[in-house]
Amino acid sequence: MHLDLTVLQASFDAPTLTRGRDYFERRRVLQLEVGAEAIDARVIGTQQQPYSVHVRAVGSNGTTRLLARCSCPVGSNCKHAAAVALAAIAARSTGRKRDAADGAIESWIENVNAVTASKRRELHREHVRYVISIEERFFVPSFSLQAFVVPLLRSGALGTARRYELQHLAAGSAKHLQPLDRTIGRLVGASGLLGGMNALSPTILGTLLELLVDSERVHWQTLENEAIRREDVLDARIAWRIDDDERQRPHLIALPGSVLVGAIPLWYVDPDRNVAGRAQSDLAPDLAAVLAGAPAMTAEHAKRVQVALRRVFSTAAIDGPQAQLDVRVIERDPIPVLRLGRARTGATAELGFLYGDNRISPESNESEFRIAEGEGGALWPRQRAFEERATERLHTIGFLAIPRSFEFENEERRTIFRLGAEESSYAWARFLGYTAPLLRAEGWRVEIEAEFPHEIVEFSDDWQADIEPDAHRTGWFEIDLGIEVDGERIPLLPVIVEALAANGIASTDDLAAIASRSEPIFGRLPSGAYVALPPARVARVLATLVDLFDGEHALVGGERIALPAARAISLAEIDGTILRRGAVTDAFGGFIEGLNDLGAHAPVLPANFHAELRPYQRDGVAWLQLLRTHGFGGVLADDMGLGKTVQLLAHVAMEKAAGRLRKPVLIVAPTSVVPNWRSEITRFTPDLRVLVLSGPDRARYFSEIANADVVLSTYALLVRDAEELHAHEWSIAVLDEAQAIKNPRAKAAISATKLHAEQRVAMTGTPIENNLEELWSIYAFALPGLLGTRSSFARFFRTPIEKRGDGLRRSALGKRLHPFLMRRTKEDVARDLPEKTEIVHRVELGGAQRDLYETIRLAMHKRVRDEVAKRGLARSRIVVLDALLKLRQVCCDPRLLDLEAARSVKESQKLDALFEMLESLIADGRRILLFSQFTSMLDLIKPELVKRDISFVEIRGATRDRESPVKRFQNREVPLFLISLKAGGTGLNLTAADTVIHYDPWWNPAVERQATDRAHRIGQEQHVFVYKLIAEGTVEERILELQARKGELAASQFADASSAPLPLDAADIERLFS
Repeated sequence: MHLDLTVLQASFDAPTLTRGRDYFERRRVLQLEVGAEAIDARVIGTQQQPYSVHVRAVGSNGTTRLLARCSCPVGSNCKHAAAVALAAIAARSTGRKRDAADGAIESWIENVNAVTASKRRELHREHVRYVISIEERFFVPSFSLQAFVVPLLRSGALGTARRYELQHLAAGSAKHLQPLDRTIGRLVGASGLLGGMNALSPTILGTLLELLVDSERVHWQTLENEAIRREDVLDARIAWRIDDDERQRPHLIALPGSVLVGAIPLWYVDPDRNVAGRAQSDLAPDLAAVLAGAPAMTAEHAKRVQVALRRVFSTAAIDGPQAQLDVRVIERDPIPVLRLGRARTGATAELGFLYGDNRISPESNESEFRIAEGEGGALWPRQRAFEERATERLHTIGFLAIPRSFEFENEERRTIFRLGAEESSYAWARFLGYTAPLLRAEGWRVEIEAEFPHEIVEFSDDWQADIEPDAHRTGWFEIDLGIEVDGERIPLLPVIVEALAANGIASTDDLAAIASRSEPIFGRLPSGAYVALPPARVARVLATLVDLFDGEHALVGGERIALPAARAISLAEIDGTILRRGAVTDAFGGFIEGLNDLGAHAPVLPANFHAELRPYQRDGVAWLQLLRTHGFGGVLADDMGLGKTVQLLAHVAMEKAAGRLRKPVLIVAPTSVVPNWRSEITRFTPDLRVLVLSGPDRARYFSEIANADVVLSTYALLVRDAEELHAHEWSIAVLDEAQAIKNPRAKAAISATKLHAEQRVAMTGTPIENNLEELWSIYAFALPGLLGTRSSFARFFRTPIEKRGDGLRRSALGKRLHPFLMRRTKEDVARDLPEKTEIVHRVELGGAQRDLYETIRLAMHKRVRDEVAKRGLARSRIVVLDALLKLRQVCCDPRLLDLEAARSVKESQKLDALFEMLESLIADGRRILLFSQFTSMLDLIKPELVKRDISFVEIRGATRDRESPVKRFQNREVPLFLISLKAGGTGLNLTAADTVIHYDPWWNPAVERQATDRAHRIGQEQHVFVYKLIAEGTVEERILELQARKGELAASQFADASSAPLPLDAADIERLFS
């Protein structure tokens, strides 16, 4: 569209352009869209809602002028349109060099201001407006013209009109007359039209219409209609239409609803759109004018008319009226039409029905319509039942009829509705975006007028997340989620928050319903327009950013949400919904990329790390390294037996080798497990300096903490030594068997969260034993902030998942945890495992049990020494075996000893360790064989199993029905099988088992292997894990060493009490009792 000085001068008078420039300079033009053919915009006026403006260019004879339509009371070529035109010129000037036209326009506007400055007080002056119509007088269409004086109010609206006599137009001296009015007056006086209605000559009528339409102050039938605008020239092929009175009238085929005006040149008026224009005809102008002015005629007149027309129009340039109407009855429903507009009280909807070209209100009195179809006519009876159903359909949607006494008093034949009892922009948005398409699918026509105040706008499919560091909190980020509307980025989070409130969505309980709903979520933009957001995508965003449910306080600055780094990464888990942008996003992208391809970042283990890692263990170490690189902690939750300890030690060894272990590593473990850690460190990473904090005199070693590589402590001491442990900075803080802090209110859990460490790692095979709060407690240590506060976690995750089985919440929680949880089950890594994995689980005796062991060891050692000295080693075999038996019984449980000193000892560290293992293994779904050579030990284990509600079966020497317990175990009715080593070590096929526990070691490893083979045998499709419980620093550990040194030969001599010579020397005896 071309805009220049000439176009503006031709389109607006000087006062209008001055007011438009004022609006433009005050930046009242919004949402400007400059197209090739038209300009659209909204302009802030005196009403609550901006006015809608549509401007297009028309031209003839080389002259271009602007035709504007505005939703303001003036209606066309108003100050709002002038402001839009000036804004369009400014927009096109942006980014280019100024040229002469720019200066000329600015200079011209200044001249306009100067000329009109003295008249600005007269903006309310009166002016003349015209009303034209075509009325039939004795069946002959006659042109009617009326004039009115109308004041223009300061608001821009039209005031109360009063009739003005046409004869005063030419000679009147009133200030409200403009030169054009006097020209019209002179033409009217010369034509004899002073009475307002007359049969004018076609030529004068054509000239008069040209003047009236160009004045932009002429209206069709009433001043309440918009001023008529000039429209393009149309093809003037004429046909005959049968109207409701069964009379035929000429009309334009190109515009069936138009009214023909028999002028030279021929004119038409379209009442529906308030436009008028010239009609181009192949006929001679005078013949076209006469034809357009034909009277209404019946079928009886048509035959005579046809004859006359054939004489005049020998080329059959037009169709004649129908001499005989073949009337048939139409039995189909009309088209329901809902026209959306605006009234004083807000948005409205007008209901109508289309019977062919006849548009009626439900309140119309017509009972039938004559329709011109084919060779004859058709009769279309009113389908009142259908109209009632359509009206009721609107009622079900929520539309309420506006009483005529309330508004539209003069509109007797219109049915007007509003949506709901009160004006609600959200309700209208829902109607536009959801209900209106449903109505259209049902056959309705929904029309929206320019002044309708509500709008659904399109937006790009890409939702963009900007992630930037929080300037006030280290390790936190601010997330700004946005969409693009008409080239402008709009913050989306406040839109979603407001939409949640409008939908009555206040908690995550509603997320599943959101994801499955068929209608969009409608969000209100700052402009007042709405966008239709896909519910599934909104649900995914909300599942990640559940903090939005905390209300307005969740948004920083009203547009962004603040999250810790670990939470910010979770945006990458919204399955491709969001395009991630921003500098920090690149770092997050590297973390996600590394997480998805751990194999490509295989750890390079230092030479002094003495273990060969399996592939899945290498992935675990790579994951720990990746977390450390990006400043995150995590939870290593592999199944028991998959090597969590060796993975953690490999991670520590790599940190040491890289020079990053500038502070010690703190490992907190259950007391029974600390010896195992010390042993594994010595075995795999012998170069690490280890400090064990234990015993009543441990405080003397606090000064050595800073010099150690690894510090071992227990959960009990984590509480007792909290002040000392909290005072240190740790390179890595590790919690082994982290389910020990599953209760967030426990002192150990609280103390653990107060440790200062560069990285935190929780290790547990059972991160959840009873409820999700246990998971929260572990992550409150490993990665604070990831799961929010305890109360928000309960509200957003625990309650929906545990109480209602909310799958969407469960999935969202899994996605949030995914980067920071490494869990592999035995089945996951089956390819990397050997058929059988043997694990020695060391237990440290403590307290009274350790004291009892030492007392008996010293006494037995003296007795054996004395016996050997007296009788010799070979003849002292019985004494040696009895002494060793007593020591082994103390290791298992002091209650096995028939000694007075043992009866007062009520604790057994090995029994405690056993039940820690059992609970974890059973929680993982393991099937367990538990062997002991002491049936009396099984008797001690059984009551505790019953107390803990652990189901089991049993076989011992006295068991006669061996088939029933075997069948129950193989059928997976129970998870645990208690077996005495001698009674069940052979002859059983227990392939349902995948775990074997040897509670106490037997001299002969072959006997242990036979017992293990009850599970690890032909037919076993699972990998078998074999655990040996060994009391550290006791005879049990010496037996393992002896087996390793002398193998089957030495072991066979302890298999029974035969008289075979004992292949042990004095040194071996000393070692066993040391």
